[in-house]
Amino acid sequence: MAVVALTSARGAPGVTTTALAMAMLWPRSVVLVEADVAGSSSILAGYLRGTVPPDRGLVSLAVAHRRGVLDEKFYDQSIPLIENRVRLVPGLVNAQQAASMDKLWSPLSIVLANLERTGTDVIIDAGRLGMRHGPMPLLRSADAVLLVTRTTLPAVSSARARVNVLREDLLELGQGDDTLAMLLIGEGQPYRAREIHSALGVPVLASMAWDQAASDSLSVGAPYGRRFAAAPLFRSTRVVIGAVHELIDRHRTRLAPAAESLMEEHTYG
Repeated sequence: MAVVALTSARGAPGVTTTALAMAMLWPRSVVLVEADVAGSSSILAGYLRGTVPPDRGLVSLAVAHRRGVLDEKFYDQSIPLIENRVRLVPGLVNAQQAASMDKLWSPLSIVLANLERTGTDVIIDAGRLGMRHGPMPLLRSADAVLLVTRTTLPAVSSARARVNVLREDLLELGQGDDTLAMLLIGEGQPYRAREIHSALGVPVLASMAWDQAASDSLSVGAPYGRRFAAAPLFRSTRVVIGAVHELIDRHRTRLAPAAESLMEEHTYG
């Protein structure tokens, strides 16, 4: 595994909640990066209920990059969510800080990709597509890019308006459009995976259960109860994680012959 980026075509489809649920159940050590330039870390304010001060995160990483110490200071700007197994790099406090991210995204993508060598994977909450100063370099370097959408007609229409631009960007500047897949929130409300695949022309990876109670516990810190781990949200998250593994395996299998060919040219050329 390596870097997984989640994004959306319109506001509030469940990107942050899904990214957090995936990080909590991830089978290896993982860093969750809040890269939504809309500002205001929803995990600090929601899941952590404001108990952690917003004194670490992306803005401090931008300062570290300007000082030439981004790699060394990366972990200092993360906080533990589940011991040290799941860590969070908090996002911006407000949208006015977004412009300072432009020079950070590309070097940060290299730092995140290199974490795999330490046994750590990365999940990125990239927010909404098309935002000014948005983290496109993080999507281009990701091993899997999940376009998250509800299954309503307005949501699918918004996704269709964005998905071709995203696909072309990944083909021209990223690792290829085979890293891209749709992740549905609440399949069958009203449209099914087959219908959405037909409308968008992009594979549907999986679907997250529509589970308002568990979602509220992650997004706004609402109490849930003793059987939190058995919630439909988490059962579907486990399926999504397995599907992400398969997507990345297929992508890396495609890249392997090209990598071997380049190595042979370097050795014998």
